[in-house]
This record gives sequence, structure tokens and C-alpha cells, in this order.
Amino acid sequence: MDYLIFSFNILLLLFWIRLWSAPDKEFYFNPFLSGTIKITDSVLAFLRPVLYLPEQAAAAGLLIFGIVFKTILVLRLQATWTIKLGTFFHFSPLAVGDQIPPLLLFSLLHFAAFLLKLWTVYLLVRLITPSARTTRAAEAFAFFARPFSRLPLLAQPVVLLALHAALAFTVSRTGTLSTISQITESAKTVAVSPFLEGPLLAQLLKTGWLAALSFADGLSMLTRALFILILGNLAAAVLRAQAAVIICSEGVELLLGRFARNRVGGLGFDFTPLIFFFVVDMMYNSICLGLFNLIHLPLFN
Repeated sequence: MDYLIFSFNILLLLFWIRLWSAPDKEFYFNPFLSGTIKITDSVLAFLRPVLYLPEQAAAAGLLIFGIVFKTILVLRLQATWTIKLGTFFHFSPLAVGDQIPPLLLFSLLHFAAFLLKLWTVYLLVRLITPSARTTRAAEAFAFFARPFSRLPLLAQPVVLLALHAALAFTVSRTGTLSTISQITESAKTVAVSPFLEGPLLAQLLKTGWLAALSFADGLSMLTRALFILILGNLAAAVLRAQAAVIICSEGVELLLGRFARNRVGGLGFDFTPLIFFFVVDMMYNSICLGLFNLIHLPLFN
């Protein structure tokens, strides 16, 4: 079910970026962009005679429809829908009365969390990439990270942390919390949320740590994307699909930033991506464990 919802988020992203682009004034010679732009152009062109709306307004309508459709699909499949912040904190919709409103809210919040993770990866990659380096993959990433990528670099961390704080505050107060046991790795519903008990200052502080966990989830998305690109690169090399090799290789180089060895399309095997993967993954797990312990630390008692 997680993969299905993730696929929906990717589809929603295509219409989301249409809200922040003017296709009639922009030209795309980048092969990383041309394919996805053709998909949205085809859908919007097909619906234009029906909707009678400008492209950006039609994209907004399709975005709203996608969120509602995703909500109904999850309800029909009777699936368990969770928003994961860090490794140990899972939030699910409140099971009270009619299920549509909380599910609809979580459908929106789930897409918002996906966007924030994507923007976090963009910021992290930009910070570890030399400013003078410009590639097709970087140009495409900046396009998919709109409107966040258009902000000045100094403003991006401030805006991103504020958005993660808003997400953590909303999710912790509108969802049912389950924590994952470090031993059995099973989920357990929490009777009293640590973000809703104790003095107000303690609640706000712990919510801030939850926001830091949400920010750290960008590291998890970074490692997952890197792992998929590494596997894709190997599969493309075996199948001798040169175009796919180039796309995956440039994607890996993008995510590695200054740690890349600039061997796009080259021969031999480079262990740098695997080393980077394991280092970042260990860093992410350490951050999750440390913030988990801080959140459960008694304060002001």
C-alpha cells in the first residue's frame, strides 16, 4: 500500500509543479524534463475541451481531484494509512465518526510530507554540491522542487524548518500516535502522546524535536533515491540500455554532490555511492534514535 500511495504522490507532484511553471513561456531541452512535461501536457490537452480552464487552473483541479481520489481509494481498500516521522513515530487518522474528514486531512498531509522531504533532499544536495557545478539532473531537480527552489539559499533552511514545524504540530494534534519498539519492531498505539502531555513548554519543545525528525527524513529519502538509482544503473548496464545508464549515473552524481567522482557513463565499479549510502543511513538512524530518547525524556518534573 505504501508503494501505491507513493506512486500517487509522484503523479500529484507532476500537477503540483504545473502550478509554478508557465509552459507557454518556457522551453525544455533537458531530457530529464521532456518526458514528464509531455505527460502533463497530454493530460491537460485532453481535458481542456471539458474543463474550459487555463492550464494552471486545470492542474489545480486535477491536484485536488487526485487527493480526494486517493482518500476514497484508501477508504475502499480499508488500508492502514500512516504518516511516518522518523523511524519510531507513526501517525494515523483519528477513528471517530465519519472517516472521510480525517482521511482527507491525512491525504493532504501525506502529500505535504512528501513535498517537504523532496525539498529537504534538494536543500541537502545543494549544500553539498559545488556552486559552480551545473548539470541536466540538477536543472531537472530544481524544476521539480519548485517553488521552494526559487527561494534564496539563505532563506531555504528557515522556510523549510518552519514548514516541518507546522507539519509536526498538525500531525501530532490531529492523528493517533503509534510508536515502533526498538526490540520487536512492532507498532504500539500510545494512550497519551508525549506531544500532548505535560506543561505547554515541554509540548512545544518535543514538537520541535518531532519537526527535527521530519527534517531528518530527508536523509532517508536521499538514501532510498540513491539506492534505487544504483540498482537502476546496474540493471541498465546488464540490459545494455545506454540511455538509462546515463540517466541513472547522472542521478547518482547529483545526489552525491561534491563526493561524486564524475564517472558518468565510465567503465569500472565505483564504491563511493555505496559508502555514501551507508554513512548517511547510519547518520539518519543515529539522529532518529537520539531524538526518540529526547522526546521520551521527562521534562519540567
